[in-house]
Amino acid sequence: MFLLSVACSFQNPGAATIVGFIAFIVGYYNSLRTGILTISTMMVLLTSLNFSVFDGAGFLLLASLLNSIVLFGFGVMERKETLHGLKESQQAEALRVLSAIAERERIGRDLHDVAGHALSSISLKAQLADKLISKDKIEEAHREVRALAQLSQSLLSDIRQAVSDIKQLSLCDEIAKDKALLEENGFTVITNIEERVNARLSAKQESQLALIIKELTTNTLRYSTGNTVSLSVEVYEQTVKMTYKDHGIVKSGGSIKEGNGLMGIRERAASIHANVDISFTPHPIVILQLNVDQISSMKAAL
Repeated sequence: MFLLSVACSFQNPGAATIVGFIAFIVGYYNSLRTGILTISTMMVLLTSLNFSVFDGAGFLLLASLLNSIVLFGFGVMERKETLHGLKESQQAEALRVLSAIAERERIGRDLHDVAGHALSSISLKAQLADKLISKDKIEEAHREVRALAQLSQSLLSDIRQAVSDIKQLSLCDEIAKDKALLEENGFTVITNIEERVNARLSAKQESQLALIIKELTTNTLRYSTGNTVSLSVEVYEQTVKMTYKDHGIVKSGGSIKEGNGLMGIRERAASIHANVDISFTPHPIVILQLNVDQISSMKAAL
């Protein structure tokens, strides 16, 4: 590009201003030291050409120099911003990896704590029952077997509870996943999710709300006639309100019957004491409201 600008300068001295754009590229793609050496070399060559070939075009030289210095500075700053963004992305990825490792370790600890002691007790009682049977102490063996059954049932219940906690859905993660899925299928997704909503929801409420949004996304992918979806989760003084709107037109809203999906949404809403309103005219809209008093009471219960 530099040689091109010099060659064009023989026909039009103003072509030397192209050097400014070269300076931006030099500043962006090279280290500061390399960039300064490169731009200095170009400025020396440009100045030499001005006095040896383009005598009397000093204003063009000044314009080229100023243009090159300014754009070189922009290139350097843009490079720093890009590198900073890459560094932040790498740090975020590292944090995600560390979080995943920490979560796996937590799950391992929880399962070990839940199952370790119980399995040891089960093993000892099974061995004891076997010895009692071999000694014809049937009644005592039956007692140990009954205790063994109780321990097994208790362990099964504890493991189910631990698995339930592991499978706890994150509302933000579910919304991000559903949004990506809709966009992959050609939908435009408009979201308005208040950051403080997570602080106002219990674990059960967050999980059920995430499942409701997942079911609504599934219905949109199956039946929508539009290409735009709006989702908002807003926090008011006494309520948390979720609004899901499919902008597709429903031609026969009055004849629509609710299937298992919408019935499941109503059941999930009822499980967290939320009011849900589902309408189809002219667009499918689902509005769910959860009172703050109910949220507070449920958190206290937990």
